[in-house]
Amino acid sequence: MTGIDVILVITLCIANYFVHMILFDGGNSVNIIQLDSLKKMDIPDIEIIPRSSVLVGFSGETKNTLGDIKLLVYIEGVNSLQKFCVIDSLSYCNVILGRLWIHDMKAVPSTYHQCVKLPSPWGVIKIERDQQDAKDCYASSMKSAAKPTQA
Repeated sequence: MTGIDVILVITLCIANYFVHMILFDGGNSVNIIQLDSLKKMDIPDIEIIPRSSVLVGFSGETKNTLGDIKLLVYIEGVNSLQKFCVIDSLSYCNVILGRLWIHDMKAVPSTYHQCVKLPSPWGVIKIERDQQDAKDCYASSMKSAAKPTQA
C-alpha cells in the first residue's frame, strides 16, 4: 500500500458547489473547512459565526479557528446541514469531514476499499474516491511535511 491508498479523498456538493479534495478523517472530532474554500464558493464572511477555538493536531500543533458555519451537504438526494469550523491556513485539502459528519450520516468510510458508503431512503449510496485529488492531496501533504520549521 502506498500513502495514497491510506487516505480517502472525494468530491461532494457543499452549499451548491462541487468541492474537491475533501478528506475523511475519523480521528477528527470536528468538520473543518478552509476560509479560502468559502471565498471560492462566494460565501460571504458574514455567514461565519465568530468563535475562536483551538484545534490540536496529531503531533500537538495548534490552529485557532475563525468561527463556525453551517452548510448544506448534498449526496445523491440526501441533504444534511453540517457545522464546520473555519480555519485560515494553507492545507493540503479544502475540507476535512470528521466523526460528526460520519456519525450523522451513518457513513462507513473505507481507506482499504477507497470509498464511502451511507444509507439513504433509496438504498446504499457508494461514493468512490477521487484518484487524482488523492494523489494531489498526498503529494501536497508530503511537501508540507518535508518543509523545515523556522524559528
